[in-house]
Amino acid sequence: MNGFQGFNREDRTNGLRADRGERAKAYFSRPGFERPLQAVWDRYASFGKARGNAVVRNATPEECEMVNSFMGWNVKPGGDIRLPLAAFERELLESAFAMTIEELHAVLTGEPLLTKSDRQQLDRQEWEELFRIVKGKLEREEGLLHPVVANWLEQLKAGKADGYRMLRELWRQYAQDAERELANAAAAWNLLLARHLGSEQRLEQSSMQSIEPLLGGLRSDDSRLDGSLDRSDPASPSDGLHPIRLPVLAALATGNPHALDRNVPAGRLLFQALRVSARRAVPEPGQDQESEVRCRADQIGQMGLISQVDRTGQAVNAADSAEAIAGSDSDSDFESESAGTPERDSSIEEPEASAIEADSLASREIYRVAGIADDDISTLVHVFIPWESGGLSILSLRQIERMKKVPFAGDLYVVENPAVFSTLIDMTERWLEKGGAFRLSVDGPALLCTSGPASAAALRLLDRYVQEGPRCGTLYYSGDFDVKGIEIGNVLAARYRGQFRPWRFDSQSYAAGSRSSNREGVRFSDEECNRLKQMGAVWDDSLCRAMSGIGRKLFQEEQIAFYMEDWMCALEHAGVSDSSK
Repeated sequence: MNGFQGFNREDRTNGLRADRGERAKAYFSRPGFERPLQAVWDRYASFGKARGNAVVRNATPEECEMVNSFMGWNVKPGGDIRLPLAAFERELLESAFAMTIEELHAVLTGEPLLTKSDRQQLDRQEWEELFRIVKGKLEREEGLLHPVVANWLEQLKAGKADGYRMLRELWRQYAQDAERELANAAAAWNLLLARHLGSEQRLEQSSMQSIEPLLGGLRSDDSRLDGSLDRSDPASPSDGLHPIRLPVLAALATGNPHALDRNVPAGRLLFQALRVSARRAVPEPGQDQESEVRCRADQIGQMGLISQVDRTGQAVNAADSAEAIAGSDSDSDFESESAGTPERDSSIEEPEASAIEADSLASREIYRVAGIADDDISTLVHVFIPWESGGLSILSLRQIERMKKVPFAGDLYVVENPAVFSTLIDMTERWLEKGGAFRLSVDGPALLCTSGPASAAALRLLDRYVQEGPRCGTLYYSGDFDVKGIEIGNVLAARYRGQFRPWRFDSQSYAAGSRSSNREGVRFSDEECNRLKQMGAVWDDSLCRAMSGIGRKLFQEEQIAFYMEDWMCALEHAGVSDSSK
């Protein structure tokens, strides 16, 4: 018999059931019942029945009073309350409320008490409904859903496609946003792939017909191009279709030019789909090699996405490291019962996985092999070639890729910092204005500035110098002695391993620069020191250890005197005396 006073069984049997819900609300809404009831709900949901104990840790006086009153117990405050669900439900049924645990939950919350199995089933049904809605929308609006897109949606639904985890998390928080972003990504890819279908395969009312001139448009054999589409140009697609710009594709597919930007979910979903598609498009050994451009994407994906270095100094592929970071999903309730085990998501959803973006050319190549032209105007690199008229050039990726040949240069001196770059140019111009004793040779050194992480333009120019230059010189690189500086250096060192040389950018230079400075400078945070201990520099195994040991950042501006000395020596070494004219 429970200790609850004020109601008896006669009330229940005499037909006073109509108001028991209100009475239950009034009774169980009193202070002290909140945590015990929540523990009961959670335990019941786990087992799907009144089984096991609901535990309330460090019970308060109010909680003990309520439980003691209802159960007829005498538990003391400060201890744990272990409330057997079977006993609790028995007391409920024998009380004036005459309810089960599930009925009490419905009365108090207005919602059914879902078991773990119930939640999984509901979750699965709502997840599948998301894809049914998106597919239906695409079929209504586009008239034709490309099989590749349809398969991608199925793989994404099953948790087997990159981007799954990001989409699922968005769906959990904002279901409508997830529906919109998934529809935008799928519509864009569907629109992109529709260019490769013959017109007889398109439905007559397909929206593709009205924009075909914009989307499929000019082919490489079109007379309007007048041969201007360079087949050696990396931006030229292998299928002969002129590429479409990403904002144009976004506007045509969604009505919003920024809907496919990489900082929005739809853009990330599309990129991951294209990346996997490009990887799978690489021909197997012995197969037809006409997919050369697609091979290039995979090669760059393997060679260029290098952003981390393990403790042995070996370069680590960033896509692989990102997958290791991502690990398996924690949502095992849903995934364990879905078809197969979801692949680990290697998209740039984790903060650490942003390292995948270190090589900006690799991500651009993914778009290019899919027929999407990237922004080749905004990405720039600053180059100073002393013996050329004007000396300083600011080149866009577009200009670099369309150069018939790169300017003559021998060794390349690359700095990260624009102020250091400008200071070296100032000094060089004063030296030249003096009319001095030297005339520079046409294969002297060139100076290049990345302005932070190497842009796509900088990487493409360096690629061309290494691959096409009149002579294979050395790439001397210098950056800041901080975490970001090491990361930037690692990209270049791994990419140009044969030509790369540190320029005052090793452990000895760091130690000497730190000793010579009479200022405290900027110290590494504890987090930065830990990161340095876990990473390494491709070119110097001891550098990161030295930096974490001394604990001081050393910036390029502090080393300017050394750079000036080295640069002048390089100029004079490449010079030809006036007396030899």
